[in-house]
Amino acid sequence: MLKNLKHSTVFVSIIMLLLIIFISLAASKPVSSINIKTNGVQKGEVLGSGKWSGLGMGIFSTSSFDDYVDILLTNGITQLRIDIPDYQDTSELAQSKEAVTKAVEKGVKVVWGVSSNPGDDPDYTITAANWHTFRQAILDAAAWAQANGVYEFQIGNEEEYHNDNTTLTDAQLIINLKSVATDVQAIFTRGNVSYTSTDLDVQGWWHDAGRGDIDILAWNVYSNQYGWETALTNMISWWGADHSYITEFSLSYLGLDSYSTDEAVQAAGIVSMIEDIKAAGITRAFFFCWQTNEFGVLKSDGTYRLLWNQAL
Repeated sequence: MLKNLKHSTVFVSIIMLLLIIFISLAASKPVSSINIKTNGVQKGEVLGSGKWSGLGMGIFSTSSFDDYVDILLTNGITQLRIDIPDYQDTSELAQSKEAVTKAVEKGVKVVWGVSSNPGDDPDYTITAANWHTFRQAILDAAAWAQANGVYEFQIGNEEEYHNDNTTLTDAQLIINLKSVATDVQAIFTRGNVSYTSTDLDVQGWWHDAGRGDIDILAWNVYSNQYGWETALTNMISWWGADHSYITEFSLSYLGLDSYSTDEAVQAAGIVSMIEDIKAAGITRAFFFCWQTNEFGVLKSDGTYRLLWNQAL
């Protein structure tokens, strides 16, 4: 027995020595040879606290999309709102669909749809003459979403800012969106049909018009909007938590640095905003957004804002 014990002691000593050598060698390697990184993001690294199960994330389709989704899933964020691309931009639409397919394969609950974001291009503005084109694009996207595992389909995003309000008034646009939602309900049956808008005036228009066959009226909320706290109250009192949530939230629609250049202040602001959102009775809210230098958790230099560790 003593002989066996001596052999065991020698064996353990050898193992310990080998382990010390291995650790020393690993420590001497550059970081890039130990960890797999993409644009400064380490796959599998848990950074966020994941303290609220209702947190979702807005994300754009990029070359690093796969790695970004893995990071978010590792941190417990399983609901992503992807792009909501311009229906006339065929390249953006195709790229967005590819991202949706990848995310669905990973088990993500994807919120997706199409929009008519005009920017400075008058051809993107919705008019009475081209509404039928946008309507058909919504129906086509709904069919694709049904066939490709989308969790929730959006019939538009802030379209009240995309119409000319002359040939197609805001009131008529809302009527049209409610009408197309009825048709979408017959196509997209795997989840809720939603629509996203913003600010108090637009909420009032929708309250007067009613939801119709839109399952969820969602809102984009930024703390530098006038009356954003009232908007939270309205959402729940008018539609209830089952028929409303926040598809975008952040501190400023001009970018986080517009709110404050101090990242600690940004983090504190997001913490406060999330607490207000939860206190209002809202059960889902998507931070805007994962990447882009002005708004992103991840900045263009590949580093994280403090709000990722301290707030989200």
